[in-house]
Amino acid sequence: MSGNMKLVQYLINNYQLSLTSIALLLAVYSTKLSLIKLFVNEYKLDPRVKDVNSKQAVYCTAQVGTIDALEYLVKDCGCDLNRVDGARHMNVFHYSTSSGHFSFIKYIINNYPQYTSLLHSTDDNDALPIHAACGSGVIQLVTFLIDVMKCDATTQDKDVYNCISHACTSGNLDLLKLLIKQYNLNPRIYSLKSSTEIAVTYRHVHILEWLRQEYHINVASFKKGVLPFYAAQYSNLYCLKHLLNNYSFDINATYPFDDTQSTLLHIACQEGHVAIVLYLTSLPQCDVSAKTSNGSTVLHLSCKSRSLPILKHLVEEHQFDLTIKDYNGMAPVHVACEEGSLSIVKYIIDHSPLSLDMTDSFGRTPLLIAAFSKNLPIIRYLNSKKCNISILDDKGFNIIHISAKRGSLDILRFFVDGRYCNPDITDASGRTPLYLLDPESEDKDGVTCLHIIAKQGDKEIYEYLVPRVRNNPTPKDKAGRSPLHYASRHYEISVYLIQCFNIHPEDKDSNGFTGVHAACQAGNIQLVSHYLTNLKCDKNILTNSSKGLLYFAGRSGNLELVHILIDKFDLVPVQGDIDGARSVNAESTVKFLEARISLSKLVRELVDEAEKRQLVAIATKPRPSFLSS
Repeated sequence: MSGNMKLVQYLINNYQLSLTSIALLLAVYSTKLSLIKLFVNEYKLDPRVKDVNSKQAVYCTAQVGTIDALEYLVKDCGCDLNRVDGARHMNVFHYSTSSGHFSFIKYIINNYPQYTSLLHSTDDNDALPIHAACGSGVIQLVTFLIDVMKCDATTQDKDVYNCISHACTSGNLDLLKLLIKQYNLNPRIYSLKSSTEIAVTYRHVHILEWLRQEYHINVASFKKGVLPFYAAQYSNLYCLKHLLNNYSFDINATYPFDDTQSTLLHIACQEGHVAIVLYLTSLPQCDVSAKTSNGSTVLHLSCKSRSLPILKHLVEEHQFDLTIKDYNGMAPVHVACEEGSLSIVKYIIDHSPLSLDMTDSFGRTPLLIAAFSKNLPIIRYLNSKKCNISILDDKGFNIIHISAKRGSLDILRFFVDGRYCNPDITDASGRTPLYLLDPESEDKDGVTCLHIIAKQGDKEIYEYLVPRVRNNPTPKDKAGRSPLHYASRHYEISVYLIQCFNIHPEDKDSNGFTGVHAACQAGNIQLVSHYLTNLKCDKNILTNSSKGLLYFAGRSGNLELVHILIDKFDLVPVQGDIDGARSVNAESTVKFLEARISLSKLVRELVDEAEKRQLVAIATKPRPSFLSS
């Protein structure tokens, strides 16, 4: 982005660097026209290239205000100024006004007057270029747009920000005064997102003080004392000090607009703002031991923000107990495992060895929580510290069950291949850890790990376990259901099971329930279409209780699938199909099926009446498919 053309050519020629089109956008940001031309003319980079946000080169010229680059891209390369980006629907004026490029904007207006209407176009947040201009703080640009181009300064975007709001974000007090006094705009003192709150959020103390004096605002009681919380949340230390030093705020007050009972210190810890935490804890009146509504302490919240510096400060300077629990029985180590912060987990275990196997209110150890979070590095570390891998949670799950259920092949392999499991421990269903090591082991219902993995859609784990199967890689449970029945929500593993094993979607369980029925019940349009179209499965197949595909599609609540079965595959709805939809309160599906059944009945009656009267030779003509039953 430095625009050093000689250096760029040297790197390309001597190190055989391959240029991507994004390099052209970086060249535009460098404002070097010669480099832009080099990329387009010699290296044939596309001037219409887009970045990940669908921003083209002409938008980049608007951001940096390079008129010569704009001229080249428009006149020589044929780039279109009338387009908007694909990410936020912003046009060239949104980009140029946000950067305050007054001369660039006047150039477009004077030389491309056909595009001036874009000044009155909104982006996907309903923001106008005049809003962006106010955010830039350039007074000359703002007055030009309002006075000359007649831009509407009274509108607001979806965030309820208007010109006054954006002027507050800019920090230009003179612009704010101009909009209020010359253009008579509402100062928005007590609006939903007030000027006062915005001034604090964007660290503009001088604007806060002017508003206070001009409109006689009681800063301490303003909106129930919310202002310091904005400063803490957005890491505005200067503003926070100003508020606490000059106004009578209660440093231990809780946030007034929810029931979390979070103090300023809680918010600073949760956001990971080290400087704010150091300042607040240095104040003698700060209650560092306060808890939130769920019992979280500043230790829990610093673990949640993954901030080791804050945690170390609290433990080493304020002697916090690392084994303290919240109202769910979670200690800081549990939160750290949940958030995936290995450095914090190491620090806690080093300073509080008792935390290694500590359980929460649900019987979960740090190891089990790390398994839920699929964090192998933390699991490796905890295992290296000799944690107890045999502990079961309150549901009877151990590390292996959780790893399989969560689809964590790398964790499963770590424990399987490392032979870390105790084969004698069973869960609530009588399953040992070897239940998942031996795919042929089953619970009281005949369910194996292969059924569970198929239900989760974990094709990679299924493939990993298949070589361990001595007999049938697609076993049936005691209801006669194979893994294909369980996999009905997942297209990829269902196709894998059919292609690789002696298994078919029309295979029935003891109730006549097939994989086709299961796919309909799962609402899996792609899989149902594959079964009926590619595998030519019987669309009229029924269970032992005479329930068909439409019944189970109705139970899925997927109205689109019901439409497809009727309109594409010519299935005829019957009264019993409505029961399936009604059982899951799928009212739109119920109404649709009722209407189709009523229509079929009406047409059938008309056809029968016509046949009786012999008005037409009905018998010689084929009946519509929906009258076939």
